[in-house]
Amino acid sequence: MKNERNIGIVRHMDDLGRIVVPKEVRKQLGIEAEDAVEISVSGRTIHMRKYQPLQTLETLCRTYLDAFGKSCKAVCLVCSTEKVIATRGMELSTELLLSDEVRNYIKNQKEYQFAEAFQISLFENSRYLVDSIYPVGMAGNPMGAVILIHFRDATPVERGCAKYLADILSELIKQNEV
Repeated sequence: MKNERNIGIVRHMDDLGRIVVPKEVRKQLGIEAEDAVEISVSGRTIHMRKYQPLQTLETLCRTYLDAFGKSCKAVCLVCSTEKVIATRGMELSTELLLSDEVRNYIKNQKEYQFAEAFQISLFENSRYLVDSIYPVGMAGNPMGAVILIHFRDATPVERGCAKYLADILSELIKQNEV
């Protein structure tokens, strides 16, 4: 995360056990109004992070990407609304934020296909160009995307398989409400 730093702020809990998460902390974690947060306990420490439903399916995503690789040679990623979760075909950081353009496609649940006139990078100022974006989630509730990286034009079969993978993940989330 860019400009990551420790923020120590004291807040008091109200009678119902609620605390207000300071604006600075919400901004650092990328948490906006109506976002779900995941709260966990380790020893005597409470941990909180923005909830990413696809993150809970990471192992399953890797299995699907392995199956994708048996039929397709394109580099394929499964991403949350902000970061890469799993990859097939190359190693990529799971800590870097996706570029604003990619996050906007995911947020707006719009598909994208590579065009010479309008190229988008996977990360800000990155050499990795996106070939295709296939959103994952339900109407009005984006969860992430399946993305193909552009090293060459993806074939119609590769794009079809990536879209199918996005549809499968969307259905799993819908059925399980992960």
